[in-house]
Amino acid sequence: MIIKKKTNSFKLNGLERLLQRLPNYHSRYSSIENAIKVTRAGENGERILADVFQKYEYPHKHYIFHDLNLRSTGQFQIDTLFLCKQGLIIFEMKNIAGRISFPTDQNQIVRTLENGQIDSFECPSIQLSRNQILLEDWLHARSMSIPIYTAVVFPRPQQRIENNRTNLTILFPLEIPVFLRNIGEQSPTLDDDQLRSIATTLMESHRDYNPFPLSSTYNISPSELKRGVRCVRCGLFGMQSIHKGWGCNRCGHTDSHGHLQGMLDYIMLVNDQITNKECRNFLQLDSHQKANRILKQLDIPSQGEKKGRFYVAGLREIELLSKRASEHEWKVPDW
Repeated sequence: MIIKKKTNSFKLNGLERLLQRLPNYHSRYSSIENAIKVTRAGENGERILADVFQKYEYPHKHYIFHDLNLRSTGQFQIDTLFLCKQGLIIFEMKNIAGRISFPTDQNQIVRTLENGQIDSFECPSIQLSRNQILLEDWLHARSMSIPIYTAVVFPRPQQRIENNRTNLTILFPLEIPVFLRNIGEQSPTLDDDQLRSIATTLMESHRDYNPFPLSSTYNISPSELKRGVRCVRCGLFGMQSIHKGWGCNRCGHTDSHGHLQGMLDYIMLVNDQITNKECRNFLQLDSHQKANRILKQLDIPSQGEKKGRFYVAGLREIELLSKRASEHEWKVPDW
């Protein structure tokens, strides 16, 4: 039974927004491009992993958690956690293209592409070991001790892997059902009530991961970001405020909801709190009244009164604002 589904990640969308507002000559521009590639590959891999559990029917009672974020002696995130009577299984997806090898003298994996490019990454055994220890601590704090198994999943069955380490279980997606069946044949350590209780406690302990604001995460000053409302037709930042909307001086496009994308950019990139003055500064808007109307229409909780009022957006507000912004997103006509 899947009781926590794979959720949409806003981090990729936030990184794409960060790259749009970052000048292409900025020293962090290429690193943000690379972060987008890595994040996109990771999310694609996690979707492949989620599909396996969506399609496979495990014969014994179980619970599946995708994108589980917990805290014990440290905060940790698990791509997929499988709970059954025999214990807990941590699955971590690594969507890394190319030929993979495991050097014997260092905790890394080396990826070699067809063009000869060689890159090094942290060995997945490190992340799995850390998550296993933190999960053990989480269980211990609740007076529980059950077996924990770990496995790293590579999405491409045709991928060549060399010198795998003996203490690391590597699986391809179609091998997961057999791996789980083998564990399921072992003697159970939990009964039905214990299984249900652990599943409930895991869900109650989960906290959604909030990666924002991204400018501080990547050590970028908000003053270095492009300001203004972005024209979705030509990409120009700095649309002019017009009656009931925004107008682009370059291509003539008008947009009555362009500020939604701008405010989403601010919350994801700069700060989860915003005042009228900060709204005007970021959108390059002169009108205090229009900024006030924009902030009130965002349906974001406010604190304080009059000049001291500010608005605070959490993940729920970001999700709702993202949906509203996408509903009004202008599409290029297919002429």
